[in-house]
Amino acid sequence: MEEGTLVAWHVAEGAEVAAGEQILEIETAKIANAVEATHAGILRRRLAMAGQSYPCGALLGVIADANVPDEQIAAFVAERAQAKRQVGAQSNTPVPQMLAVRGRQIRFLHQGAGGGLPVLLIHGFAGDLNNWLFVQPSLSEKRSTYAVDLPGHGGSSKDLNDINSLNDVAELLVAFLDQLGIEKVHLVAHSLGGAVALALARKYDKRVASLVLLSPAGLGISPVPEFIEGLIAARSRRDMTSVLKMLLAHEGQVSRDMVNDMLKFKRLDGAEPALRKFAGFLREENRSAAQALQDISAPVHVIWGAHDRVVPRGTNELPNGIRLSVLEGVGHMPHIERNSQVVELIETTLVQGPDAAGRQEGAPAA
Repeated sequence: MEEGTLVAWHVAEGAEVAAGEQILEIETAKIANAVEATHAGILRRRLAMAGQSYPCGALLGVIADANVPDEQIAAFVAERAQAKRQVGAQSNTPVPQMLAVRGRQIRFLHQGAGGGLPVLLIHGFAGDLNNWLFVQPSLSEKRSTYAVDLPGHGGSSKDLNDINSLNDVAELLVAFLDQLGIEKVHLVAHSLGGAVALALARKYDKRVASLVLLSPAGLGISPVPEFIEGLIAARSRRDMTSVLKMLLAHEGQVSRDMVNDMLKFKRLDGAEPALRKFAGFLREENRSAAQALQDISAPVHVIWGAHDRVVPRGTNELPNGIRLSVLEGVGHMPHIERNSQVVELIETTLVQGPDAAGRQEGAPAA
């Protein structure tokens, strides 16, 4: 994603906003998404106009306390404009890279730098590294982050001939980390990626600092067949739209381009057989939550959408000591549907480490 269109402001200039409150709506080629306030304060400036397109990183508005002088806000806006002019035509937007790992190409996107352990972002079934576009930039402000395309997905090699289990996928990711010289990571994973992250943490426990699992498979609940089989079988735009609507609590977020891109992906040579193979891995994953977590010493934080129709939480009980945040009004894609709140929840685990353990039921919706 390089730009988005401001659909509408939801908050008037001069209004007080709370952290997590939805303040505007942006539409990209992939999805329509509400943008939430990252801090509480007053919306002092609305700089962007509805109906106009803006590049990623553009300053859309300013939130500040009432005691911040207007002159200081004006100076801040001017400084941002000057910095943009200095950048000029030179783009500093990170682009995906390819890395040969055990004879196959793995696509990944690296963002950020700084101290602390890096974060490995693992997407879900039929997804790719772009699923983290609303989360990765924020997480990258303090540390290195690596969003990776699983084998058979996105821009990575589609050949899965020597991959026969989720453990094999986990081993490939460890080999990927080895080539980058990364010894230990935080794992942030969604859906199928959650099952992969659990497999990695069970086998390579000392290399995992923490796990944040978003609507995960592998904790005693498998994705519903209607989604997995429906996505594999979908050939028409209508059928694919029906399947993708299962991902979101608000179905209107599914865009035409999102549907078209999924259909294009499925037409890539080897993509559909790869999906079928991963579907088989998920069917074979029949551990209970207690069994899935018993050999993992790192702190685990599970984030679930209360209205998840793909991996519905139901009455699934997690072992004591596992932190659980349940987000109201959210479906299977919390990192897209409630991105600011999810970033905040992830950060608490990354910063606090083992001290973040401790059960938390029903985290309030932003």
